[in-house]
Amino acid sequence: SRGLGAGHPRLHASAVRVEGPVVADILQFEVENLPGQSPARRWWKRHHQAEENRHPGEAQALFVWRDNEEHRDDIERHYLKMLTQAKREVIIATAYFFPGYRLLHAMRKAARRGVSVKLIVQGEPDMPIVKVGARLLYNYLVKGGVQVYEYRRRPLHGKVALMDDHWATVGSSNLDPLSLSLNLEANLIIHDRTFNQTLRDNLQGIIVNDCKQVDESMLPKRTWWNLTKSVLAFHFLRHFPALVGWLPAHTPHLAQVPPPAQPEMETQDRVDPENTG
Repeated sequence: SRGLGAGHPRLHASAVRVEGPVVADILQFEVENLPGQSPARRWWKRHHQAEENRHPGEAQALFVWRDNEEHRDDIERHYLKMLTQAKREVIIATAYFFPGYRLLHAMRKAARRGVSVKLIVQGEPDMPIVKVGARLLYNYLVKGGVQVYEYRRRPLHGKVALMDDHWATVGSSNLDPLSLSLNLEANLIIHDRTFNQTLRDNLQGIIVNDCKQVDESMLPKRTWWNLTKSVLAFHFLRHFPALVGWLPAHTPHLAQVPPPAQPEMETQDRVDPENTG
């Protein structure tokens, strides 16, 4: 949990500290996506070397990203593969939920073959339009067997997911058109039972203490207007990636900013293997 200063609400966010060989991949990604000329990049790289980890752990980690060049759908493909391979349980928590048609279909298909699929979205978002967009999809998901939970404690800015007892992801990518089709985003895919269990305990605590499950009474009424909006939303999601392909390509970059002040932390809102809260 973190705040943005006076006048701003506290946010529920998720992050991990990473050690090991994957740090070199993260560093290379940062260097390649810094703005400016190559001399500045070389200077930054010389002064920011990854340190060798002499005590490797048991976790396996893969750094993946999406950009507008060769990695346009890499993060989405990992989500789709995860949903296809899930056997028992999937939990997804995301700030902004308005994903592509393929991902929606994969979530519902997993639920229908007996996988427990839980989705945590914002119940009190910082932008009201976020709630409107997500709720257009509630009928499709809930009636397909997906359990949808609205997080009510504060604006949700975490982007995490887990599958069964070993797969998890933490990163910057939401499941919405901007993150999946336009923005520069990056996620860690983590294979580790201990981390998976820690994240599961955290998310289950959020579901029990801070969420309201979406039931039939909360679904939008089946009026012609709501049906029209839902149809338009599905067509938008289905064709948005192709429409983006017609837009002029741009190359997003990382920005160099000063380190933030250490935020006040709440243990019940952290994913911390030493303190599962």
